[in-house]
Amino acid sequence: MLIREWIGNSQGHAWRLNHHVAAEIPFNLHFHPEFELTLTLGAQGLRQIGSDRAQFQQCDLALVAPNQPHSWQAGPRVDARDIELQVVLFRLDWLVALAEHGLPEIRPLCQWLASIRQGVVFSPSCAQSLARQLAHMHELQGLQRLTTLLDILAALQHDSAARFIAGEATAATPDRRLERAMAHMQAHFHTPLTLDEVATAAACSVTTLKRLFSQQLQSSFSHELSRLRIAHACQLLVSSERGVAWVAAQSGYPCSSLFYRHFQAHTGQTPSDFRQHSRLGKPTRGIAIQAK
Repeated sequence: MLIREWIGNSQGHAWRLNHHVAAEIPFNLHFHPEFELTLTLGAQGLRQIGSDRAQFQQCDLALVAPNQPHSWQAGPRVDARDIELQVVLFRLDWLVALAEHGLPEIRPLCQWLASIRQGVVFSPSCAQSLARQLAHMHELQGLQRLTTLLDILAALQHDSAARFIAGEATAATPDRRLERAMAHMQAHFHTPLTLDEVATAAACSVTTLKRLFSQQLQSSFSHELSRLRIAHACQLLVSSERGVAWVAAQSGYPCSSLFYRHFQAHTGQTPSDFRQHSRLGKPTRGIAIQAK
């Protein structure tokens, strides 16, 4: 199941820091309205963000945009040592409020964050240079922890070798109507969802919703719905032994032939090949369906 993760405030602020130490990272596809900056140390495996699925190495740093399905997956290390993850979750509207009420220096950061469509994978050199600061953030307290976060976020903008997933978009303040639409789609993608129904949930007209998809996501309702369904199908293929027809039905595809076409358009593979390659630890990179 594609899980909507609920993130609480940390120490009264609209951001949260989670430090994890584990023997392995299970595949757990989920989403939330916050940005997520994740540093992974000491692991090798597969990373999925939005329509992108790729292999990651020992020191990996990636930023997930709001409401994008994502998961990391890695087995136990050969030397049996633990894997370490440092996860920072924050909301763009919190940073925008800071910029508008006494901290104008972070406006360029807000504009850069607003331009991210699905996520960013940072270069190995950037990951290495910020790893020490990020890895020790949980040891800091109060203002020192906050200023370290802002320093790290500011540095991310200057990684010229970073890879933007699905390309860079035009900077824009996220629209609440679009957020409501995406939340409704994420909750009901497995049903026969219609554009009219989503527009009603978003409290806007169909024409307005189409414009919001086009201008703020450079996408369309049908494309985003397919992407959510295929992301859920990927999780079912990895986490279960059920047949492809069952996976298709659980993901909102009553017609298996349509599921096969959409799945191959997104991943470049058949569902069976995707399942096999995922379990062998081979990377598969999604290819987005062209928005209409």
